[in-house]
Amino acid sequence: MNNKNKCKIILLTGYLGSGKTTLLQYILKVQNLYQVAVIQNEFSDEMGIEAPLMVDNNGDIFDSFFELPNGCICCSAKGQLMTAIQYFIEKKPNIQFIIIESNGLADPSSLIKELWADQGLNLPAELATIVGLIPSHKFKTLYELEIFRKQIIHADLLLLNFQDLCKEDDINLIEKQLKIINPNSKLIKSVRAQIDIQNIFESEKADNKIFDQEHIHFEEVGNINKIFLNINTPNITQQEWNIKIGQMLWEEGLNIMRIKGLLFCKDEQFMYSLQGVEDIFEITPTNLAISNQQSISKILIIGQQITEELIKNIILNH
Repeated sequence: MNNKNKCKIILLTGYLGSGKTTLLQYILKVQNLYQVAVIQNEFSDEMGIEAPLMVDNNGDIFDSFFELPNGCICCSAKGQLMTAIQYFIEKKPNIQFIIIESNGLADPSSLIKELWADQGLNLPAELATIVGLIPSHKFKTLYELEIFRKQIIHADLLLLNFQDLCKEDDINLIEKQLKIINPNSKLIKSVRAQIDIQNIFESEKADNKIFDQEHIHFEEVGNINKIFLNINTPNITQQEWNIKIGQMLWEEGLNIMRIKGLLFCKDEQFMYSLQGVEDIFEITPTNLAISNQQSISKILIIGQQITEELIKNIILNH
């Protein structure tokens, strides 16, 4: 199936109490442009609490809603999730977006890898964007939790929610910290998760962004490191990039949590997108033409026990 015809998946992540369900209710209430289905991950198969509260912009109960009980969609319930996606697409062929709300304790990395793997097996849907909700008033406490930091790292769009419960100085500090740990995400502030929802449906995919930094930059937050490379790679082909990224993730013992980038590939007319989570990655063509014959590749790596010297050696050595 052509990617242009695939249903788009929007993944909502965020810790318990971050406002995911409030955002979901708001989206369904105000949007009337798209055919949307919802999959929500619950902790119990007897809850059934949220479905009656979901209404569309006409005030009618939203019927394209599926509660996925008993298990986390990033582990024990993964098979059920894929079945639910297939069900919606088969029963409602005009569906344009499936919004998946993960539970607050879910590690998004496993789910992202699963969706990428199934895309390769002709899943009739593709992961379009990952929205991470941040409860501003709980940020300082939650930041100590690894799962909370992972939810930040993997987001394309970060929604800084409950800003009305924080002082302006505190919000500014949170923004700075979020930009350090995930500098390529889009950041939006909100109260009760009310935003312009086109930021979600028309979110610019990470693989089409041009990173705006122009130099190598290394920062550390806690035990999480960030490396940004803006590097000339005129002689590396797409196949060679696959080998080099595979070496980073599989052979060097590096703890890479997230890798993304725009790659110049020798003998190609367009830039290529790099997207990776832990030990899974993909390199795919974009519609971004190579400008002025420049052979610059831009790569962002977030992880632990990573050094720019080692990464550069892998990329530049033949």
